[in-house]
Amino acid sequence: MKKLISSVLVLMLVLGLVACGGNSAGSEDSEASAEPSAITVGVVQTNANESDWRTANTKSFNEAFSAAGYETKMVFGEGDHAKQISQAQQLIQEEVDYLVVLGLQSAGWEDVAKSAQEAGIPFIMADRKLDLSEDLYTAMVCSDFEAEGKKAVDWLKAQAIDDCKIVVLGGDTGSSAQLGRSKAIEDGASANGWDIVFNQNMKGWDETLAKQAVADLIASGKEFNVVYAENDNMARGACDAMDAAGITYGKDGDVTVIAFDANKWALEKVLAGEFNLDVECNPLHGPRIVKLINSLEAGETVEKNAYVDEEMFDCDTITQAIVDARTY
Repeated sequence: MKKLISSVLVLMLVLGLVACGGNSAGSEDSEASAEPSAITVGVVQTNANESDWRTANTKSFNEAFSAAGYETKMVFGEGDHAKQISQAQQLIQEEVDYLVVLGLQSAGWEDVAKSAQEAGIPFIMADRKLDLSEDLYTAMVCSDFEAEGKKAVDWLKAQAIDDCKIVVLGGDTGSSAQLGRSKAIEDGASANGWDIVFNQNMKGWDETLAKQAVADLIASGKEFNVVYAENDNMARGACDAMDAAGITYGKDGDVTVIAFDANKWALEKVLAGEFNLDVECNPLHGPRIVKLINSLEAGETVEKNAYVDEEMFDCDTITQAIVDARTY
């Protein structure tokens, strides 16, 4: 009888161990099959339809983030700086993993950056540099707008135009793009004895506003021989106004046209001799931010301040092959 009881106890013990082992394996299988949660990236964008450049910029983020498997929460300020600040704070409250900010204005981001830091959310500047001390942000991937403007200034100086009378069509007041490009031409005019006969910023980098401004300037009788338009769309608006007034421009015209951004359609105008110069501002930041985030996820040290390499395109040297190679 004792032997029978012992055998039963041994059998129960063995079955218990097998059952425990089975449960453990099942737990491990469950854990192995569980997929890691996607990285959530909050993006505070400027405007949805600000310009062709901005459309390409937004598309670049969406495509690159989707390909990387990120969940994207993108919001648009639509020209309202206070709205962007509120949107950024909301994304922090939603506990996104990374916060990417493209600020309408350079100033006023300190509280957002501090909130992100307190929440342990990396704060990344894209496109436009913000006025923040380096301890308040994780990394920056931006264009150097003053350097872009200096390229245009150096090119204009080399043209040796007699009695330069310049129309400056600036972008959104207080944005780093406007500040940098405007500073370059203003410093260049002061250094070279050029006359800036008109200097006005266009809210939203708007083509229609630029066209109207130049039309009004022409109607006033003000003479000019250079248009320095701080994006492609405003340059096109200025050209439309000159067309209506019978003023020639471009390679064989009376007015030299300088544009910024270098969208494909604008490079076609450079090739056709309608724009004399277009300075590149590359909008394809999506892959750059993905690379940055992946490096941070891997625990790697990243470059704190990275500026995008950019070119300029002269109507005398641009080729069809350059235009054809443009992806945006």
